[in-house]
Amino acid sequence: MKKDRLVAYGRSVGTYFAASLIPMLLMALVNPLIALNMSPEDYAVYGYYNSFTALITPVIVFYMLHYYTKRYYEVSEAERLQLRAMLFKALIFFSFAVSVLCLVLLAAYIRIFNSDSEFPTFPYLALMVFAVPLSGIYKLEQTEYRMSRNSGGFFRLTVAAGVILTVTNLVFVVIAKWGAAGKLLAPLVANLLVFIYLVVRHRGLFAVRCSFSDFRKVLTFCLPLAAGAALGYFFNGYDRTYLEGVGDVTEYGYYIVGAQIAGYLTVLSTAVTSTFQPDIYEAIAKNDRRALWRSCIMQIGLIAVTVAVFIIFCPLIIKLLTAGRYVDSTIYARIVSVSVVTSAIYYVINNYTIAKGYPRIYLYTTIIGSAATVAAYPPVVGQFGFVGGAVMVGMSFVMLAAVNLAFLAIASFVRRHGRTGRHDK
Repeated sequence: MKKDRLVAYGRSVGTYFAASLIPMLLMALVNPLIALNMSPEDYAVYGYYNSFTALITPVIVFYMLHYYTKRYYEVSEAERLQLRAMLFKALIFFSFAVSVLCLVLLAAYIRIFNSDSEFPTFPYLALMVFAVPLSGIYKLEQTEYRMSRNSGGFFRLTVAAGVILTVTNLVFVVIAKWGAAGKLLAPLVANLLVFIYLVVRHRGLFAVRCSFSDFRKVLTFCLPLAAGAALGYFFNGYDRTYLEGVGDVTEYGYYIVGAQIAGYLTVLSTAVTSTFQPDIYEAIAKNDRRALWRSCIMQIGLIAVTVAVFIIFCPLIIKLLTAGRYVDSTIYARIVSVSVVTSAIYYVINNYTIAKGYPRIYLYTTIIGSAATVAAYPPVVGQFGFVGGAVMVGMSFVMLAAVNLAFLAIASFVRRHGRTGRHDK
């Protein structure tokens, strides 16, 4: 890699890191105040309902951002604008309609299958659900900045959204003292404010004509991805839902705190991914294997180093972030943090699979991985309790990566065999 290329990478990584790091640091600064105003029971309620986010987000957003990412380098600038306008409108109207359906289905699920839960359903469930569709066009804007390599625009938007989220947390949790309800209300209000700003800013996109046939292509491509991503709930959220049934609400609250603090690493992981994702997709489109391997290794390496540093200083970090109130969460934070590395490896493989045009492999992988994960939780948690649940978070991504690679190997074999057969004829 040439020196100027390395310098460009360094600047880009620095900008994306700063964009993710500043909001994270702001939340870290106010986290002691939040911890002082939330009991373990509040964290338990918040963690339980927030766990469903991983289940409904792919259904509501419908993986449309991945379609935009895949098509970005394959279409002209005019076609790209039309595609963006179509997705912009779909992420508003389609997503809000689906979110209402999700609310009804989740409420029915909790009432029928988890009627003995100690947590009330409303308003917590509604606050969690409706925060999701409000974030759709914000994520589209971030994707546009990443793919166009406009790190400055990404920085300004992400930091502004982070500041708003920090303020809403202070208002509803620390000042109003609304506990779990305030913690769930904060992202909804923050997302709403950003949503209004982006709708006003890009109101011209509503005038761009789009055909339903084009949107049908998006739905056809994204359906297996959305279904597979919804099954991803079993790798990123199911632990919190399942562990609620253990019955120890206080220890469950400590687990939620540990998992939440380890989740800060996901912010940094996303920043690294944001930097390398355009290069990975471009390398795949150009069939440049050397550039692809280089980008993947650098991405995973940076994430692994970050996680290692976190594990070493984890006790001090948790003591500072919780005002010394939730130090017992350290063991869970350390174990869950490993999943940031295993998930990064899996998502690199997953993105490669999607970019190569195998969306169904993603669906098959998550079906098999989900079944294996659900089957593994009872014996592991039964033997090791909350620690076992934390271990399963990381191991589930290892299983996913193995299954995905196996399917890619099969697809590659079938493709080569087909070509050989045609050549022999």
